[in-house]
Amino acid sequence: LESRKTRTQRIEDGEIAMLWRLARRLEGKPRYLGQHPGGVLIANGPISRHVACEPSGGAKNRAVTQIDMHNGIDELGLIKFDILGNGSLSVLRDALAQLDEQGIADPGVWDLEKCYADPRVREIVRRGRTKGIFYIESPAQRRLNQKAQAETFEEITITSSLVRPAGSAYTQLYVERERKRKMGIRDWKFVHPALEPILRETHDVCAFQEDVTKICHQVAGLSFKQADMIRKMMNSQHEGAPDSDTWRATERAFLQGCQDHSGLSGEQARELWKRVSSFTGFSFCKSHSATYAQLSFQCAYLKAHFPAQFLAAVISNGHGFYHRDVYLNEARRWGVRVLPMDVNESGVRYRGRGALMRPGMMHLRGVREKALEAVVAERGAGGRFRDLPDLARRAPGLHKKEIERLILVGALDGFGLTQPELLWQLDDVAAAARGGAASAAPLLDGLALRPPVPEGLRDYSLAEKCLNELELLGYMISGEILEILDMHPAAAGAVPAADIGRCAGRRIKLFGRRVTDRVHRVQRRGEAMMFLTIEDKSESADVVLWPDVFERCADVVAGPGPFEVRGRVTEDWGTFTVEADSIRAVDWSPNEIDFELASRKLAESVEGVRRYGDVETAAA
Repeated sequence: LESRKTRTQRIEDGEIAMLWRLARRLEGKPRYLGQHPGGVLIANGPISRHVACEPSGGAKNRAVTQIDMHNGIDELGLIKFDILGNGSLSVLRDALAQLDEQGIADPGVWDLEKCYADPRVREIVRRGRTKGIFYIESPAQRRLNQKAQAETFEEITITSSLVRPAGSAYTQLYVERERKRKMGIRDWKFVHPALEPILRETHDVCAFQEDVTKICHQVAGLSFKQADMIRKMMNSQHEGAPDSDTWRATERAFLQGCQDHSGLSGEQARELWKRVSSFTGFSFCKSHSATYAQLSFQCAYLKAHFPAQFLAAVISNGHGFYHRDVYLNEARRWGVRVLPMDVNESGVRYRGRGALMRPGMMHLRGVREKALEAVVAERGAGGRFRDLPDLARRAPGLHKKEIERLILVGALDGFGLTQPELLWQLDDVAAAARGGAASAAPLLDGLALRPPVPEGLRDYSLAEKCLNELELLGYMISGEILEILDMHPAAAGAVPAADIGRCAGRRIKLFGRRVTDRVHRVQRRGEAMMFLTIEDKSESADVVLWPDVFERCADVVAGPGPFEVRGRVTEDWGTFTVEADSIRAVDWSPNEIDFELASRKLAESVEGVRRYGDVETAAA
């Protein structure tokens, strides 16, 4: 029996080992039909004469090639066109549509040279005031543009590619040489004169995919096919890293070609290979980066001259890098007054006009968009709603719970009753509506004449209204949470985010709420770190959590915050970052706030913004 058990175990172990070997061979192989979201093959005849095809299935049942798009297409001599959408084109369209509806002349953003030359546009790009502007609004991109003082179309074309992973190794070198160029200093030389025609604009730094191809062909003397193979090897991660033999053979061919074809010394060839081989990971070709830069400048022109309409379009399309409340705060910083939500004024989407922005009702949680569209359509057809019973009668598709949410975000405040009074009346309105269509109308008319509201029903404080809005919308309208952040005990002794530049080299305390964050893997070691952006009333600030700090605090930054950060302020070409050595999340609850004091402070802030907005509106 013992012998039989041992033999059986050996058989089982052998089968497991065989299955393991088979699994390793299957790993990474296609196991389902994949489709590129916008990859299209175009040929001069039926596509089936060039590649094998099969139906994709489903409702659309497209013809899909069976060829691998990363290598197989090129090997057959075919070209894949990526026809992709861009959400910022919708932002552009909607902002321009608002201007047209308001009788404002077409700003002519199609005149690209005008956008490139506009001094206000150049200033906001150079200073990094680009939240909401396509592709140059992320913290990393804004900091790079500030460091390089980038303000022209050509400079943004370069920096928007350098910020990609492939260009990160030599980005600092580019910034140093670009800043010196602006000061009229040229104290460096190209690795070899043969590189000047290729890398003149980027100061001897690889920024685009074409740079790798041109260096391999023009300097190393490799064929176009070999050069493009190396570009793919550097740029594409789809096939994984090449094996060591292939990598060494490629390196030898490159080094030998540089010396034989262009006369580089061995040291120069190795330095050039170091730069080319560092250009690994995702990067842009120049045409890609340039077309993105065009759209960046068009969006920047609209933000510079029509911030209310532009930021309203950004929020409505949900197409920014940040959460919608960040864009509302940005609008306030640009002098735009955010008006209350109003069932008689608000649309489904956000709208800007002059120095005012009217929030749309689209982000109200638990309210169906179709119901909101019906309310707006009825208002357009039958005029303004007079009161709550009138709304209930003319918009019967609204559920009681949905009307309650409209009340709690202030959308029915224009009816002349407080929110608690409206909620009290809502019970009777809903009861009348439950009686059926025939009996509902006279009952609702009676309620409109004699609102059944008890006297002395206390209204909500401003702080309570703001917290209701925060719960139902994800942001505040009646006030702004940033206005009362400093009431939290953890805010004591914190340096305002706008002032960290005055504290370079010092250890400070920062207090604010999260704007955005990104986890990054340190090259070579693969350790995780985080780039965190937090915001207070004054501005937003970038925080770096190096791997040792992130390992200790990963569970802390996973929460909503606000955060108390302690760390040292570092400077890099006029940009400032807090390198955190500790971070703590603090509780944000009604128990932490004096509601009366918070309400007074919010009211003062709202009144100040209202006066400023009125002046700006009169000027407009």
